[in-house]
Amino acid sequence: MTTMFRGAVIGIGGIGKWHAAMQRDTKRVNVVALCDPNEATREWATKDFPEAAFYTSATAMLAREKLDLVSVVTPHDQHAPLAIEAMNRGVNVVVEKPMATTYEDAAAMAAAATRTGCFVTVFHNRRLDPWFLAAKKAIDEGLLGRIIEINIAVNYGPTAATWRGFMKAGGGLQFDWGAHLVDYSLQWMGNDVRAVAGFGYRTPGKPVEEVEDHAVTHIYFKSGAVAHLTSRGKAFCDPQRFHIVGEKGTLTDDWNWGDNGFVRVWTTVGGHRAEVQVPYVKMPTQAFYDNVAAHLADKTPLLVSADSAARVINVLCAARQSAAQGSMPLPLA
Repeated sequence: MTTMFRGAVIGIGGIGKWHAAMQRDTKRVNVVALCDPNEATREWATKDFPEAAFYTSATAMLAREKLDLVSVVTPHDQHAPLAIEAMNRGVNVVVEKPMATTYEDAAAMAAAATRTGCFVTVFHNRRLDPWFLAAKKAIDEGLLGRIIEINIAVNYGPTAATWRGFMKAGGGLQFDWGAHLVDYSLQWMGNDVRAVAGFGYRTPGKPVEEVEDHAVTHIYFKSGAVAHLTSRGKAFCDPQRFHIVGEKGTLTDDWNWGDNGFVRVWTTVGGHRAEVQVPYVKMPTQAFYDNVAAHLADKTPLLVSADSAARVINVLCAARQSAAQGSMPLPLA
């Protein structure tokens, strides 16, 4: 008989409801509680989960409900205190990316997991992106040879209309989509970062409390490779998603959101330039929560370890500090 686990979500007003659905769709987790400080979300949040108790206080929910798993889907600066509070009560945690807005918070979350025996994992769902997996396949199979340069860019710029547009709650422009860009690079290149530099542009007159309009993170690897990761809120045209230069080939990919595309590898075959198409590798986002449920059931290794998610925060914090110091390259904490 399949063991059923008791799950909950904190922060249900936006994509938190999607997290609740993915918990349920594992067929191993019953969503027994939902929490949001905004009472107005009660009716909308519980429509699909009529048997779930609704709370406006995370502390009250964690004290009253016997839980195996809670997903924290809140402004980024709330991830650490809520996750640590949950683990202190013996509850395992999924947090939305990014893990935190400071490396100290990320390290404290990992330490809490070790101390309590619970786990904390981060919803780096884009490790399952078909285009990312196709690029990883091309790199792992040696089609590019030794990597020299990585360029990844996204057109993204939140406004002050939501909390994502503010430095305190969000951490900065790169702490949103930029966290995925950093994670892509680290998954391809491994943990051999030598230094990080950052650059940010804020429209003149824009309050410093709001996130930048344009941000670039440069990662310098010990292998000699460099990655340039750009979040562009002011762009007038779409960038290439990936442009990766290697000694044997160059990989490109555009912003195709479908599952049936391919990355292009430009290389030399028989002395002539040729294009090799590597098909996207299909992997449903649901696989993240299926993995979490499997870990709860039988300790299947987690797709996203706390340490790997904390490394992303380490890079982002170094880039933010570098940008504040004139874009000087800095070592990781």
